[in-house]
Amino acid sequence: MHRYFPPLLLIATLLPVTSQARECLPGYQDDHNRFVSEQVDTAEGKLNVVNDRATGLQWLYCPYGQHASADGTGCEGTPAFISTRANAEDNPLMGVIKQANDRLGTPAQPWRAPDIKELFTLYNNQCQPAIYAAQGYPATSLQSQIAADKETLCADAASKWDKVTEQWIEAPDDVKTACRAAEQQLWALTNIAFGSDSSGGEGYDFLNFAGSGETFNVGGIGTSSVMLRLVRPIPTIEE
Repeated sequence: MHRYFPPLLLIATLLPVTSQARECLPGYQDDHNRFVSEQVDTAEGKLNVVNDRATGLQWLYCPYGQHASADGTGCEGTPAFISTRANAEDNPLMGVIKQANDRLGTPAQPWRAPDIKELFTLYNNQCQPAIYAAQGYPATSLQSQIAADKETLCADAASKWDKVTEQWIEAPDDVKTACRAAEQQLWALTNIAFGSDSSGGEGYDFLNFAGSGETFNVGGIGTSSVMLRLVRPIPTIEE
């Protein structure tokens, strides 16, 4: 497990306002030669990606479901939230990956979910959150919005006491489901949780990039939703 460092040893580094604010160890600087930003053509227009020269991998700039802001300094929209519960009959990753590759036509290097080792290459243990500035992340304002939505949804989902019948009235199942979904989405945003395709059989393993708590999490324990950043080998010019 990667442990975060005492706050007194940190220096503040502010990423674009649409992304996340970091605090890094004194003297830390991002390696601007390692990550190279690029745009690739898709059926829906330009797609922002980041090439990692250290690993030879190309990553989506934004979590899947979001898109780069007009000035390219952050991510907008709402990311897709994927359940960490895996099973052969209903694999949530497959639909997401197919949709992403359909936009590229028939790529020689198709998008896929990262394995847990690949995902760890984006974990920056010099900063908190443990992220690199080259990648885009959901704005903190989205977390605030979903937190407010959760309060409303879960208030509606709570049982109500009927003074006339003197009985508890349960909320409809769809209202309870909406509350649970909002709780899991807020958890994913708060912990900056990203999933992998690595699995011990019960679910997808994932990482917590928030820099506090457990970094590595085994899938299938509890019920969690995570974000997803697709990856592929950096395509050659011929591809």
